[in-house]
Amino acid sequence: MHAIVKEKQDNVGYEFPFEGEKHLATAVILPYREDTWREKAKPALDEYFEVVKAISQYEKVLLIADPAIDYHILTRFQLKNVTFFRHKTDDSWARDTLPVFLRNKDGYLLGVDYGFNSWGGDYNGLYFPYDNDNNLGKELLLDLSISRFADKDFILEGGSIHTDGEGTLLTTECCLLSKGRNPKLNRKQIEEHLKKTLNQDKVIFLPFGIYEDETSGHIDNICCFLEPGAVLLAYCDDQEDPQYLMSRKDYEVLSQETDSKGRKLKIIKMPLPKPLYLTEEESQGIVEDKNAIERKAGRRLAASYVNCYIGETYVLLPQFGVEEDKIAFDILAEFYRGKKTIIPIRSREILLGGGNIHCITKQIPFSDLYEIESTEDSECKK
Repeated sequence: MHAIVKEKQDNVGYEFPFEGEKHLATAVILPYREDTWREKAKPALDEYFEVVKAISQYEKVLLIADPAIDYHILTRFQLKNVTFFRHKTDDSWARDTLPVFLRNKDGYLLGVDYGFNSWGGDYNGLYFPYDNDNNLGKELLLDLSISRFADKDFILEGGSIHTDGEGTLLTTECCLLSKGRNPKLNRKQIEEHLKKTLNQDKVIFLPFGIYEDETSGHIDNICCFLEPGAVLLAYCDDQEDPQYLMSRKDYEVLSQETDSKGRKLKIIKMPLPKPLYLTEEESQGIVEDKNAIERKAGRRLAASYVNCYIGETYVLLPQFGVEEDKIAFDILAEFYRGKKTIIPIRSREILLGGGNIHCITKQIPFSDLYEIESTEDSECKK
C-alpha cells in the first residue's frame, strides 16, 4: 500500500469517468472544527456515520481522520468495508480537497491534484490556514499507490465540476470566474485548461449556482448529470426568491446546449426546499474564531437535493425534514426506475457546515489493478 507516489508529467490516454459508474471506493473525511461544526461536530458525525454506513453496504469507504479526532470516535465507524487513514486535515470536504481521479483503458488510475485555497484564498476564503487540505491529495495518492499529476498552480475544487463520462463537463461562471480562484486567467483560458487536464471535449458554463452558496456557487449544488444526456437542475418557482431568476437563467443555457456527442440535454427540474436558515440554537453551538467565517443565526442555508451522491446502483439523497423531501425522492425514483436504489439521509447538520452529501464524498473509479484493505484486515490506529 505504501510506496513512493509516481509523478506523471501528462495525462495522455486518461478519461474522467462518470460518477454514477462502479467505484473502487469512496473517500470521506471526518469533521472536527469547532468554528464550523456545532457542538464539537458531534451532531454532524451522526450524519457522517449514516453516509459511511450506507456507502459501505455497496463499496469500500476510505475514512480519513485528523489526529486530533479521538480514537474512540473512530471505533464507531469500524464497519465492514471501511479503511482508516490518519492525516492532518483542516476540514472535511473530500469532494473539494482530494484529487480528481482519471482512468486509462488499461485500468491505471491517475489523480489530478489541483490547488486548494479554501474556496477563495485571501479574496473570500472560508478558513485559514488550509495547507493540510492542500497537501491531502498527495498523501492519499501515496497511500493508494496511485500516480499523481500535479497542477497545484491552478485552483479547482471537485465540487465545481461534473462530467458525464463522455467528454462533457459542467461548471459555473460564478465560481470558476471568481477573483478568488484563478484571477489571471480569462474564461477561455480556464476552459482550455479544464479540457487539457481532464481530457474533456466540451465545457458548459452555467451562469449561477445556489443563492448564498459560500463556495461561490459550485455546480454540484445546482446541476449534475444523472446519466449521459440527462441533467438534474435545482429549480425554484417562487418569483420573489432570488433563486428564481438564477435557476431560470441556468435552464435557458442548458436548453440551448448540446453535449460533446451533439445530443440535446434532457433537463429534469428538481424543486428546492423552501428556504432554510441557521437557527439561534445552532449558531450558539459554533465557536467563533477569526480563522473561519462567522456563522450567525438567520444565515440562509444553500440547501439543494442536487447535492446527492451517485453510485453504480444507489443514490444518497439529502433530506431536510421538509415536505419537499418526498418530492425529491419521487423524482429520482421515477428517473431511475429501479436501476439505482434511492437512499434518503438526513443531512441538515452537514448543510450547517456549508455543503452536503456530495461535498463530503469523493469517488475513485473502479479498477481491478488496485486493492484496498478493509476493516477486517486493518485497524483504525490511534
